[in-house]
Amino acid sequence: MKEFLKVGDTTYILIGTAHVYENSVIEVREAIRSETPDVVALELDAARFEALLHSEDRRPTIKEMKDFGFKNAFLLLFMSYLQKKISSDAGIMAGREMIEAATEAKSLGIPIALIDRDLGVTIQKLLENVGLKEKLMILKDAIFPEKGYTIDYIYENSMELIDEIRERYPFIYEVLVDERDRFMAENLKRIQREKVLAVVGAGHVPGIKRYLGESYV
Repeated sequence: MKEFLKVGDTTYILIGTAHVYENSVIEVREAIRSETPDVVALELDAARFEALLHSEDRRPTIKEMKDFGFKNAFLLLFMSYLQKKISSDAGIMAGREMIEAATEAKSLGIPIALIDRDLGVTIQKLLENVGLKEKLMILKDAIFPEKGYTIDYIYENSMELIDEIRERYPFIYEVLVDERDRFMAENLKRIQREKVLAVVGAGHVPGIKRYLGESYV
């Protein structure tokens, strides 16, 4: 998925990916080569970037689980399991398209910008404020999923799935999707270059486009 948006003197090229989809790796590589942007922006923070480069199978540590509260540890473990399971089923490491983007940019001498909010801030906010109803819903869906999705379906129907998350888990959607859309859009606006290519999850593209097009006083 490739979207273009002109804001002022900057052309933004948003590459929407599925983080465990092999075609996304190819699409990212080809987009960077064909568009030759001034900057490649990634949906990562510094800690996640380092984790992808050096520790692909990282799990939450005991200290992290203690800091977040053991009563919330099931959510951390479930998120870790889910990412690993989908990655394994798809035959690709989660986040590989981000590594490919960074590698390709480096080979072409293009600087990289990490535009996502710190993962610790996002998870801490999620765990401290998510309501009991949504926690129970997550647990129920994890144990008794109503339906399964193929990787092809997820990639081709990302907005439909985002809408399902918004309806089923409104607070989780706000923290994991909407707030980060705004955060990443604001970071993109700070990159004062002629052409910026951003590699983000497909579900973030509409929100980022919307916030990029807004003016803030």
